[in-house]
Amino acid sequence: MTDYSRPREEGLAGQTEPNGKTPAPASPVTLPPPAYDDPGVKQANRKAALVGVAIGVLAVVVLSIAVYLLLQNPALTANIRDIVIILTAVVLIVMSVVISTLLVVLLYRVQELMHFLRAELVPILTDTQKAVKTLYGTTMFMSDSVAKPAIKAAGFVSRVQRMARVVNAKAKGSAGQ
Repeated sequence: MTDYSRPREEGLAGQTEPNGKTPAPASPVTLPPPAYDDPGVKQANRKAALVGVAIGVLAVVVLSIAVYLLLQNPALTANIRDIVIILTAVVLIVMSVVISTLLVVLLYRVQELMHFLRAELVPILTDTQKAVKTLYGTTMFMSDSVAKPAIKAAGFVSRVQRMARVVNAKAKGSAGQ
């Protein structure tokens, strides 16, 4: 992988400018500062944090007031409790229907995927398996008919050369005595 953040220097060694000087390597590429160092981003982050804290404080205040008012009127509290229970049940029923529908759609899509895999992928794997078997056969043929005889011939030539060296060395040794 090429690193584009540094200039290429290997091509500059033998080059010269018309005045006879070697050109200076290009300055390294400078990257922009990180986004969190940008003053505008810092200010936006501060505003977002302040807005979040303000919303949290407001929510706590509203809930506190609601709890206080509900504790002052028990009959109204009981009615609101009953309404919340009914609304929760309705929401849960709707969510159950939606989740069941999505589950049926998911099962249908999985069935389509399985059909695709059987129809498309199995033939590809079968062809690949045939190609691998052919390649194995070719490799075995080349090994048996080319590589083994070549290795045997090279071994024979090496033995003959070694034997000739030994005989030559002995002949020289007995001639010198």
